[in-house]
Order: sequence, then C-alpha cells, then structure tokens
Amino acid sequence: MEAFLSRTPVFMALLGLLVVVTLGLVILFPAVAPMPMVLAAFLYWVCQQPVRKLTLALFAAAVTVDLVPEVPYEGRWQSPLYFPGKLLFLNLSNVLGVPGLGFPLLDIGILGFLALYIYRRVNGIKTDPLTPSLPTPLVIGLLVLPATIAWLQVFGIFINGGNSRVAQWQWHQMAVLPLMVALFNVALKGPEDLRALGRIIVVGCCTKACLGAWFIVMIARPRGYYFEYATTHSDSILYVTGLACVIYSWLEDPTPQHFKRMLWVCAIIFMGMHYNDRRMAYVSFMFSVMAAFMLSAWSPLKRRLMQVVLILMPFFPFYLAVGWQNPTGVFGPVGIVKSVIEGENLAKGQMDYRDIENLDVIHTWEANPVMGRGWGHEFDEVIPLPDISHAFADYRYHPHNSVLGMLAFGGVVGFSGLWTWLSISIFLAVRAYRHAREPTWRACCLVAMAVFIAYANQCFGDMGTISWLGTILIAMAATCAGKMATLTGAWPSAEARRFVPENGKTGTPVGNPV
Repeated sequence: MEAFLSRTPVFMALLGLLVVVTLGLVILFPAVAPMPMVLAAFLYWVCQQPVRKLTLALFAAAVTVDLVPEVPYEGRWQSPLYFPGKLLFLNLSNVLGVPGLGFPLLDIGILGFLALYIYRRVNGIKTDPLTPSLPTPLVIGLLVLPATIAWLQVFGIFINGGNSRVAQWQWHQMAVLPLMVALFNVALKGPEDLRALGRIIVVGCCTKACLGAWFIVMIARPRGYYFEYATTHSDSILYVTGLACVIYSWLEDPTPQHFKRMLWVCAIIFMGMHYNDRRMAYVSFMFSVMAAFMLSAWSPLKRRLMQVVLILMPFFPFYLAVGWQNPTGVFGPVGIVKSVIEGENLAKGQMDYRDIENLDVIHTWEANPVMGRGWGHEFDEVIPLPDISHAFADYRYHPHNSVLGMLAFGGVVGFSGLWTWLSISIFLAVRAYRHAREPTWRACCLVAMAVFIAYANQCFGDMGTISWLGTILIAMAATCAGKMATLTGAWPSAEARRFVPENGKTGTPVGNPV
C-alpha cells in the first residue's frame, strides 16, 4: 500500500478526492464532515497491518457482538454489543441510511483483507509470511460449492422462474464460506495460532453467556416476561465450540492448569446454555463428546470411563423409562431427548410445527428428487402451516431444516455439491487426529469435529445454512482441519516439509526470507 500511495499522481488524485468530499459534506452535512478524514486515516492504518492480525480481529468481533439478524433477546433489549452487530451483519444501507450499500461490513472485511493479501503477493511485499496450503480435495470441495450455487441460481431463476430477490438470501452465507476459508488459510500461520483462536472463542462464549444471564435474570424475570431464548439460536454452535476448546485441551493435556480453566469456563458456558434454553446445544454437545470418545486413544481415563459405562448400562433402560414419565431433576437429560423426539405438541394430540414443515419439504423434494427446484422457490405447503408471514414474510423459502431444504431446492445433485466440502473436512479432521502427536494439535482436531457436528445439527434443526455465526465457525474449523492434515502428514504434501522443521516445531517455512 505504501508503494501504491508513493506514486505521486495516485496520491494527488486521492488527496483531491478526499478534499472535495470533505468540502461537500461541510456544505451539505457539517455534522459528519470529519468522517472522510477519519475513514481515510483508519483505512491507511488497516493497510499497514498483517492480514493475520486483521483476520483475528474480525473473527473476535464476529463471535462476540450481537448476531442482530437473528433478533437477540427477542428484540426486547439492546446490549452494548448491539450496534457493532448491526454494522457487522446487516446491510449497511439499512444501518447508515445510505442507498446502494446492500452488503454487511463483514463482506467488506473478508473481500478487503483478501484483496490486500493478493496485492502484497503480486507486488512482492513481505508483510505476511507464507502459510501451509490446504489439501487439494478440500480446495476442490470448496470450489464445487460456489459452482453448485451458481447452477442452482441459473436453474431456479432463469429456467424455472424463481424469485431472484429471495434467492440471494438462500445462498449468500454459503457463497461467502469459501472466501472465509481462503482468508483464514492465508492469515493463520499454523498451530501457533490455535491458542489465539481458542481464547477468542472462549471470550466470545463467556461474554454472550453473561449478557444472556443478565437479560433473563435482571430484565426479563422482574418484568414478568417469558422468552424462548436469551441471545440467539446460533449461539448453540458457539457454546459447543467453547466447551470443546477447554474440555479437549484438558483431555489431551491433563494438567492442573487446564483442569481449573475447564471448570470455570464450563460453568459460565453451561449457565449461558441454560438461559438460552436451546435443546440443540445439549444434543450437539452430547454428540461431539461421543465422537471425541470414539476417536480418542485408549488412555487410562477412557478405560475407566468404559468400565463405569459397562457397570451402569443394565440400569439405563430403567432410568430412561422413569425419566420418560417424569423428565425432571436428575431425569432432565431424558426430558431433552423426549422433547427432541416427540416435539412440543405431540403429547397434546397435535403435530409439531417443525414436523409439519419437514413433511412439506420432503414432499417438495419428492417432486424433483434429482435436480430439485433451484433457488428462488418456496416449499410446497401440502399440510397447511400456521401463517407466520407477519413475522417472517419469506418463511416458505427458508425451511427450518436446512438439510431437507437443500434437498428440496437442489435435489441429490445440488445437495452433494453444497455439502461435499463438509464430508471432506470431517475426513481430514479424523485423519489429522490419528497422525497428530502434539496435544494442542490433537485437541484442535477434536474441536473442529465438534464444530462440524454442531453445524450439521444446526442445519438440520434451525436454518444453519443462513447463519452468519455458524458459517464463520465452520469456515474456521474447515481451515484448521485442512492445515492439520497438511502439517501432520495425514494428507501427504511435499510443501508441508517446509513448515515442519526437523525439531517438529512449526513456524515460518524453511528458507522463507520473511
């Protein structure tokens, strides 16, 4: 950027533009006249920073501020992190009132930081060191994703006559995902960044857990309000990720320091999960623990746990039977399982809303099982649903079950293209875990697996594919799984030897002058 600005004609042109804009604002809108100067100074500062620092800052903001598109606190309270959440996740035209800005700040950050990295590479600027590349299969899967999105857009809009306005929001977050992975890949040097990512996630979890508890205990209950959730539905993925960070760090490296940290962090996150009251969080956490248990080696702790499980197994059917009739107290976990299986209204002789919606979406898929309908189409309402258009006008374009939605709109062909990258990421995470020797590396693979499970559950249960938070976390997990596979040799790569010297420590590649 310094080389770019050092060119006198370019510098003078930009300076002239800045002066003209500032003078125009002085005449028309004096209150905001300093803004161009402030933004220019901020942009100059940003362009001097390493992409790694900028990416970690963007990731920290994304997992900490309010997820405004999902209406945190059911719209009854605006936390101190609400306005930053609006800037980051909502279209700037709606936030700033300036027409033509039909994109969120998050999009600008991702594209801008990638463009900055490419500019430095093209011009030989060595601010950012080289980083290990991702395995080829993962790269192919991430390229297939936007290609599939583009095909479903053409097929749905131009061939089947769908609604182009709504179609964009059916695939926007999925289309941004490969760009997020690309940014994480060029920004994160390797395993030395894992601790920074873990700390950011834990701070984000604790912040949202405390804000959610404050809202329920200090605002909602004193006023007699009842709320279905505290922060947002997608925070379930964040909470599971935070739990995985501290639990698997201790399991892979059982030191007293890790144990103490695990206890207080888990206490705060479970408090947040309790007040957020999302069954999906508990289900995803249990599934992630089961996956980690099956993947982990036969340590003394695992052998003891297996002995306890075998001893208690004969009593489990009785525990389940009693808890099914009285799902309270110590039988609370049975109540969660029962509510997931039966739904909320089956006991009253009525079908649950989600069950009716799933049947409608399955019927839509059956009408076009191979190719689907493409983007821009509604699912068929064979069984009438309660009309919620007053709260969500486009609800028939966005079924809660995103997995069935991808099958309905994309068919088997489209669904395969949209989720190939996820299958490859899971495969790489498992292989990397088997090959890793460092405790931090192994814990990273288990955390990535927990994110994959939580994201898949969120997609199956609650519009996960259009969640900004889920997309950010799954992009981070896919990048970490790919890098671990490269560095551990789980996916053979000649390039990896440059990043793993003979002492086994990763860092700047051997021979790299940066």
